[in-house]
Amino acid sequence: MSFPAGKTVDKRDNSILAGLEPAIFFGFFEELSAIPRGSYSEKQVSDHIADFARARGFEVYQDEIYNLLIKKPGTPGYENSPTVILHGHTDIVCESDEGVDHDFKNEGIKLQVIGDFIHGTGTTLGADNTVGVAFAMSLLASDDVPHPPLEVVLTVQEEVGKGGAQHFDGTKLSGKRLLDMNWHDPKSLFAGCAGDISVRFKIPVQWEPRVSEQTALSLRISGLSSGHSEFDIHLERANAIVQLGRLLRIVIRDTGARVAEVKGGVNRYVIPGEAEAIISIDASRIVDLRQRIEAEAASIALEYNASDPNLKVTVSESGRQFTQVFSAQSARALVDALNLLPNGVQSKSLQVEGLVESSNTVALLSSDEEAIEIVNTVPSAVSSRRYNIVDKIRQLSELIGNGASVETFADCPEWPYNPHSRMLNAAKAAYEREFGEQPHVEVSHSSLELGLFRKKVLDIDMLSIGPEAFDVHTTRERLNHTTVDLTWRLLKSLLRELRT
Repeated sequence: MSFPAGKTVDKRDNSILAGLEPAIFFGFFEELSAIPRGSYSEKQVSDHIADFARARGFEVYQDEIYNLLIKKPGTPGYENSPTVILHGHTDIVCESDEGVDHDFKNEGIKLQVIGDFIHGTGTTLGADNTVGVAFAMSLLASDDVPHPPLEVVLTVQEEVGKGGAQHFDGTKLSGKRLLDMNWHDPKSLFAGCAGDISVRFKIPVQWEPRVSEQTALSLRISGLSSGHSEFDIHLERANAIVQLGRLLRIVIRDTGARVAEVKGGVNRYVIPGEAEAIISIDASRIVDLRQRIEAEAASIALEYNASDPNLKVTVSESGRQFTQVFSAQSARALVDALNLLPNGVQSKSLQVEGLVESSNTVALLSSDEEAIEIVNTVPSAVSSRRYNIVDKIRQLSELIGNGASVETFADCPEWPYNPHSRMLNAAKAAYEREFGEQPHVEVSHSSLELGLFRKKVLDIDMLSIGPEAFDVHTTRERLNHTTVDLTWRLLKSLLRELRT
């Protein structure tokens, strides 16, 4: 399939996306983009969509955490067809470039169109999953698209452990066929994915007085390519938290520096692009520290020159005021954990060529008065592999000691590929009818909410489609607007195919 050439954007009526087709989709996409909707802050967007649906006379269920279920009857001739569940999620990853002051709790995304792509302005775009919600609203608002009865499920907290899907009451669903709109490749049908689990690794902090004559410095690593911790894990990009651990090991061992604070990462499903440590050091050792950091930073830059060409390590004076530093034992436990936690690809599938089977991302790092916390995300297409990685992390905590502990949460099962899926075969037929060629069928290392719906609805049959998007979960996120109409055409054709 070849993509159509991009269109010149008509900016009349102050609309950034006016002139793009399908107009109904881009109208809703822009409308949603104006609403703040970070994870745990979905009430406003949920209320907006619920009001939109009620105004059209549809049955609406909104639960206490703002998941939505909207029911629309089938169109003439499809009234008695098997119900189709249409799924997306309302929350987005909120991240901004260094120096960009964007209040995600009170501001929507400022869109811009550059050639064939829609971007944010120094922030994530939120195409993941504003796309799915805009398609759902387009179908709900359309009166010229034949379709079976629809149950539109829009979940919350997907980007922070799939909390909405975990909470959603599956007994309210009558449909057994689910079409998810959270895929990013219009040339393929997404037909299976990994499950995942999150792991909170905690190290209690013991404190010692800081030597007041020492200098406070910020050791920071930034400029990394980052990316989605599941879609992009095979690209072997540098992890800022892991590399900070590598640098701290040298700093502590060779210069006697003490650590007062650590932080890094933005979300459990994002490869960390930045991390920082606040350290305290004798002024006489600062030159030595800089030399050692520069040498190690040069090695890291060489190792990742292809994946992370903009990697930057800086040492600068910190204005932070503090009177305590981690004890030597706590700092050692921190460094051991950051350097020994599994990170990146852990196994490849022996059944699907090129597919990552299991991985771990050291995703978030923070410290407070009581503990250092390191949050990991562990996806795997095979449950036993997932739990084996968790067990290795637990063993590491036992070896490190110092009161280190492991807690798991947000356990989501995998969605196994089924080559005999009615949804998949109907989508293949619809795709070939629309585009004159067979689609690629994709099974991915990413973990979607679909494994949870598989547990909630017996014998559910699922598929995911979507337009082309790149670098989701990063400030480079962009949506190829020329591919949206391709997905819209496929969506309408597939709904016609699902008449029986």
